[in-house]
Amino acid sequence: MDIKSIKSKNKKRNIFTFIVLVVMLILSFTMIYRYHYVEVKVQKNKSNPFESEEYASDLYNTNYYLYYKSYQAEKNKLIKPSDLFLSEETIKSMVDNVNVDYYSSEMDSYSIKNAFNNSFDDLNDFLLNSYGNIKYYCENTETGYNLANYDFKNFDIESLKKVFMNYVVIEYDNKGHGKMLACYGINKDSMNNYFLDLESNKNIGEMSFINGDPSSDFSNYKIESIKNMKFVYAVPRSINANFYTSYDSVSNYINKSERNSYKMIETIARVLIFIIAVITLLIPTEKLKWFRGLNRFNKLPFEIIFTIFVFLYSSLLSDSVPIKIVRETITGNLLKLIIANGVKLGIAKQVVNLMNIGYWFLVFLMAFICTSLVKMAFKMGILKYMSQKSLIVRLFTSLFSEIARVFRSLINTDFEKRYNRLFLIGIIIVALGFLSVVSVFVLDPSIWIVILIVYLIVFIIFAKVVACEIRQGSKDYVNLLDLTKEIANGNLEKDITGKNVGVYEEVKRQLVSIQKAYKKSVDEEIKSQKMKSELISNVSHDLKTPLTSILTYTDLLKTVETSEESQKYIDTIYKKSERLKVLIDDMFEISKAQTGNISLDMNDIDVVELMKQSIFELGDRMKNKNITIKTDFPEEKVILNLDGEKTYRIFENLLVNISKYAMENTRAYIEINNIENKQVEIVFKNISATEIDYEVDDILERFKRGDKSRNTEGSGLGLSIAKGYVEAQGGSLDLYLDGDLFKAVITFRK
Repeated sequence: MDIKSIKSKNKKRNIFTFIVLVVMLILSFTMIYRYHYVEVKVQKNKSNPFESEEYASDLYNTNYYLYYKSYQAEKNKLIKPSDLFLSEETIKSMVDNVNVDYYSSEMDSYSIKNAFNNSFDDLNDFLLNSYGNIKYYCENTETGYNLANYDFKNFDIESLKKVFMNYVVIEYDNKGHGKMLACYGINKDSMNNYFLDLESNKNIGEMSFINGDPSSDFSNYKIESIKNMKFVYAVPRSINANFYTSYDSVSNYINKSERNSYKMIETIARVLIFIIAVITLLIPTEKLKWFRGLNRFNKLPFEIIFTIFVFLYSSLLSDSVPIKIVRETITGNLLKLIIANGVKLGIAKQVVNLMNIGYWFLVFLMAFICTSLVKMAFKMGILKYMSQKSLIVRLFTSLFSEIARVFRSLINTDFEKRYNRLFLIGIIIVALGFLSVVSVFVLDPSIWIVILIVYLIVFIIFAKVVACEIRQGSKDYVNLLDLTKEIANGNLEKDITGKNVGVYEEVKRQLVSIQKAYKKSVDEEIKSQKMKSELISNVSHDLKTPLTSILTYTDLLKTVETSEESQKYIDTIYKKSERLKVLIDDMFEISKAQTGNISLDMNDIDVVELMKQSIFELGDRMKNKNITIKTDFPEEKVILNLDGEKTYRIFENLLVNISKYAMENTRAYIEINNIENKQVEIVFKNISATEIDYEVDDILERFKRGDKSRNTEGSGLGLSIAKGYVEAQGGSLDLYLDGDLFKAVITFRK
């Protein structure tokens, strides 16, 4: 690669890298621009987190849980929730709704109770997950029995307001009607409405079977009401509801609104990462490699790359890191921390901005690099990538190869046939393995599983070796088939003696004998053809010297004053000599073309312009026979790497062929087709003046002419020379005959 190409490639890499980095930087600024919207949303969503239907539902369900626990403790007996809350009438009504063809009444009753008890277990989630941050008190108003985790009796209302940020007092009478006696820190009317709605839903209808199974949702059951109970719930002011570390049920209520607001920025980031990944996957792999450093990074072992990205992911994206970065920036805590270290306010603000820009820049750049590496791995092929890049895979491959080598060494010793040896070794492995496993199990069961695993590993490896041997037999057959195809296709130079065909070695020896005999016959034919070509070349050379003298002296005679009849004879001698010279030159060229002894001066040429030039220069010939040339060329240039002189000769020969053999007063067609930017097809079509009664192969032979009457001048070498020049430049010339339509198609690959 020359210096100019290297500079051009480096320029492309620098531009691509610069564009990627700029895009990542723009996305980073976009994220920081969204901080303001997050801050506005946080302020907008600030409200009392406990004034919600969800919190009311948690308290409502906890009432039933505490009522059940209090009832058990007071009665000092274990009962199931279904015995306390499901009446016989309710169960009977539910059983009656079941299709008796599929369920018995006893089974349905049991299923209903069991499903209800399972659903009841979820009612304690709020209380247990509060980790003591919700204080409760429940009391039987008839007996005075209470269950609590906080003593509310020694506090008056004003004292409770100082200790708790909110509290709720609920009482149920002897008919099961509940009402809110007191409420602080929460809108009483809202809570009353929530509780009223929950209570009304509980009493609507019985639970129905869903897909043949009872419902697992407690709210779907019609249950007995709580009676003669009072409940108190309070949230202390001293609760430590840390935004990052507190995830108890009470702290979740306090931080829920703010957390949801900050999750927006994380969602935006993940959407942008997804977009980066999609766009990266659409970029061709070769262009992705232009990114500076990516190729070097891709050369690292898979385990190192994976470790780096796991570390970066855990550092940049896991554990709500994006939310922490944004929240600490918006709240000003990050700025305060920097100022506390002695940095001036103006500089501290810029440091905060740079930290945020740098963070998002790293996140998006990591997404781009990670996606690029994944695409490159898939482009290479996952199996190939892992086999070449993974240290673990390479280690296991080496280990497997070593164990397989041991087995193969056993296979190749002391036995006549490999498959018999394999069979014998297999029997030994199975027998010894079975005896070892059984013996160890009987004598020392503690290590039995270890011996079993070792035996399985050995057996699997042996099975792999057997499979490899079977595959090798198939490969030997394929190799033998390939050898026969090589000979059938005429590839006689390939050395097949070193090809391993395993059990088919004797067949290979016979093929070698056939190849040698066939090659000898072909070499003799080539030698014969070469001698013919050399003879033509030598004769052409020997004829050119006297012919040149004849032309020279004839040309001199034309200048001497002679009679008109003598001048006519001189002109005839000169024309015939010129024609003979052309014939000798053609013979010389066809000789070189067929022996491949052609020197080519390859350059980028525009075949459209070259064709136009050829048509122009042979225009007089076409006019003489009143042949109209119709062209269909691409508007853009069609550049091919060809020898201009030889290509012009190709076009000239085919155009001359049209001028000689095409029917007068007809049209000839020339097309140049750029096929999918992979190859160029040049088509010549004309109607023959005489009946086409010859084959394609005949017309391509030397000295064969389309006009058997030989009324036209020519040597019959034009098409043969054209074909030789086309093939010398890596193309092909094909002829097609359809009635009197003559069609020549030249194909060059780009």
